[in-house]
Amino acid sequence: MFQFSRQTARQVLTAFRHAGLVHFSRRIQPPVTLIQRGTQLQMLCLTPEVWVLWQNFDPSRSPTPSPLTELSLGHAEQVTVPATLLRDVQGTTPDIVTIEVDQDLIKARWTTSGFEMEREYQRMDPPEGWPRALWSELVEAPPGFLAALQRVMSLRDPSIKRYSLSCVQYSAQHQRLAGSNGHQLLIWNGLPLPWSDDLLLAGTDIFALPEWERASTVHLARTPTDFVVQTGSWVVGLKIETEGRYPLIDRVVPQLSETASQMELHPVDACRLIELLEHLPQAQISSEERIHQPLTVDLSQEFPVIRIQTRCSARATEIQLMRSTCWGTPGAISLETRYLLSALKMGFQQLGFQSSESAVRLDTPDALYVIMPLTRDSLIPPGDHHVLATGQPQSGTREPIGLPAMRLEPVHPVSENSPVEISRSPFHKAHSRETIIV
Repeated sequence: MFQFSRQTARQVLTAFRHAGLVHFSRRIQPPVTLIQRGTQLQMLCLTPEVWVLWQNFDPSRSPTPSPLTELSLGHAEQVTVPATLLRDVQGTTPDIVTIEVDQDLIKARWTTSGFEMEREYQRMDPPEGWPRALWSELVEAPPGFLAALQRVMSLRDPSIKRYSLSCVQYSAQHQRLAGSNGHQLLIWNGLPLPWSDDLLLAGTDIFALPEWERASTVHLARTPTDFVVQTGSWVVGLKIETEGRYPLIDRVVPQLSETASQMELHPVDACRLIELLEHLPQAQISSEERIHQPLTVDLSQEFPVIRIQTRCSARATEIQLMRSTCWGTPGAISLETRYLLSALKMGFQQLGFQSSESAVRLDTPDALYVIMPLTRDSLIPPGDHHVLATGQPQSGTREPIGLPAMRLEPVHPVSENSPVEISRSPFHKAHSRETIIV
């Protein structure tokens, strides 16, 4: 007999989904194996690329969980069930779910709003190839490793077949993690690991879950087939890809000369810019849709300027970053809004480019971010725009009033390939050029 709470079923199923293991829209998904060893319960789900194991780990008894030699299916009571069982019994209450096994039949019992529930399932075959390999010990991850892993994982693109961009790369020589989707490249430095070879790791989104974001201590292990990451009750195995290849990323990182167009954002300007870009009308559309929203970074004035034209207004908006600085050759470049916003949220405040058609480089002491620009046709030139300033204007006595209430036209969903429509109202010349302090 196996017992766990409905809350536990919900938590574990959410993790399996984020890991890319369970998709109920698909006809077939991997099963879930329940393993009972004394008072310790474990739930395992695996595919050839990623496996995830949850266990009711008590950190007060041991600083680290059991090594993989004790996580095998032998010498323990175990049963393999369909993932739909967790979907059926999950809930937000601590009510206990009881699983009983009668040969090939599995009975699940639980309570919902005071009503007794019971459902039967067919027993499934245990997963093949588990455990894939054994590790003898866990080593503590360097500071910032988990945050870096989560961020580089967010840039993957499995649709690109030429390179293994569904994976992320660890370089032992450079002690860094790297991830790319073909339009962006993120490199996180200063991550030494006790292994001397480069690793190409299968991608997953499980590290974006709150359980991992709150993790204080992370342990790592290495087997011939898997890279293992552990924190608290969770153990994740990422397949080490041995046949794929990763781009030569050092060749695409631009080297900025002294004449390059560069800027450094003031921390206050960076925070205000994030807030403004997050309030764009397109941000209200489902994040699953790829919305093509260009913006222009203009470094040809006394201070950096961001211009953006939404499809909800006839006038473009100009954001003057008056606390920030720019230097080098005056120039402007067009970028995808969501890429710049992602960089700002990760703390990048230094930006530079050689020309309007070259890659943009952003730097922090620990990381490097490269964004490919849009075409010159997407550049928004200076004009009679709606102006927002992140500092006091050079003249005038207007007090800061925070984010303005913008008058917007209805939002119409567009595809990524839709042409950029920078329309002008016949009355736009009648609007005054007014600066609003934000």
